[in-house]
Amino acid sequence: SSISLEDLTKRVGAQLGAIEDVIKMAPKWQGAVVAKVIKCDQHPNADKLHVCLVDDGGVTKNIERNNDGFVTVVCGAPNVHDGMLVVWLPPGATVPATFSDKEPFVLSPKELRGILSNGMLASPSELGLSNDHDGILELTNKDFANLPAPGTPLVDLLGLNDVILDLENKMFTHRPDCFGHIGVAREFAGICGQEFKSPEWYLNKVILPEPKDVLELNIQNQAIEVVSRFMMQAISNVQVGPSPLWLQAFLARIGQKSVNNIVDIT
Repeated sequence: SSISLEDLTKRVGAQLGAIEDVIKMAPKWQGAVVAKVIKCDQHPNADKLHVCLVDDGGVTKNIERNNDGFVTVVCGAPNVHDGMLVVWLPPGATVPATFSDKEPFVLSPKELRGILSNGMLASPSELGLSNDHDGILELTNKDFANLPAPGTPLVDLLGLNDVILDLENKMFTHRPDCFGHIGVAREFAGICGQEFKSPEWYLNKVILPEPKDVLELNIQNQAIEVVSRFMMQAISNVQVGPSPLWLQAFLARIGQKSVNNIVDIT
């Protein structure tokens, strides 16, 4: 962050390898903001739809609002309710999950069963974070010590304002020191004339607590000549479920979708 993107790409291209593409991630979530559902009523003409009044802090321009400054959004998600914090995609925003499609889905005001809806309240799937489309994403204290204020851009909230440098593969194939993220970070620091400091988790020795109950593992390596090293770790009391939002966002920054906490952490 202490060097401009232009300067960084110039140095990387000159001293490491050819850059095939520079991908800015932020445009994928352009316009997406935190909003609070102020009121949620049953749609008068549809059993499975709700009419919501949402507060985006007034940050979105050129949008129809009521006298209190709130925006009407029709929502069909089963988990929508009064008071929840959500991610609102206003008219003019592209649904992030379709951003790379040949025909991205750009939202516009749309009448749904007689009521004008301004954009949509987005699910994790529509935001390109995971495959979860059972309901809209709710922002809670589970993911944030301090809940974000309405109007906070999603790219700022989840650190999605990032850049991917797509480099030719041969830069890495003859450089074992660049086989991992730490090595690449160290190399980047070197070409930028900066001191590299390894993160604490990398320097600290891993100390596993003594297990209360020993889990039996029976392993037979019958291909010792080709598999000289085999490692396995037994883990108990694991509950498979959705990953925390920070991990879903981290994967989204490198072009991957969240599956579950066990798959994602690997």
